[in-house]
Amino acid sequence: MNIGILSLLALLVVLVGIALVRRQDFAPVLRRFIEQFAKLVPRMLCALVAAGFIATLIPKELIAGFLGPDAGLIALPVAAATGLLVPAGPVIAFAIAAVFAKAGASSAALMTFITSWSIFAAHRILIYELPLVGASFFRLRIASAVVVPFLAGLLAMTVGLITTFGQAAP
Repeated sequence: MNIGILSLLALLVVLVGIALVRRQDFAPVLRRFIEQFAKLVPRMLCALVAAGFIATLIPKELIAGFLGPDAGLIALPVAAATGLLVPAGPVIAFAIAAVFAKAGASSAALMTFITSWSIFAAHRILIYELPLVGASFFRLRIASAVVVPFLAGLLAMTVGLITTFGQAAP
């Protein structure tokens, strides 16, 4: 088990303990758990299958060549553009990031990819941002945040050079 799962389990134990001390009803919590589980599991299965297709369709050498440590600084704009173009939610985006990590992408490229996807995902821009807040706000947001994915990638690259922490787990 990794530290993330252990942390979540510890938090769950603490919350259950608080609920028991307060003698709260577990029925609404259990109902909400079942609802979320029923929504998330099919999405995760589809995302993992999609990530498997991506891993098969895109050669590992190509990913390692453009996003690997040997790509240097050119990996950052490639990763940023890829993050912009991924038209999916977090389940698929992180599955794609896992495929990239397994294929040899550097931590800096993965950081840039995830940060770019988080800030600039094209599907959110086209579906929500432009229709709801307009092009003027969109231009202002892009101008103020365009450097963030690159700074995140450079920071990850610097941390990776200084320490052994920061290497993506394949």
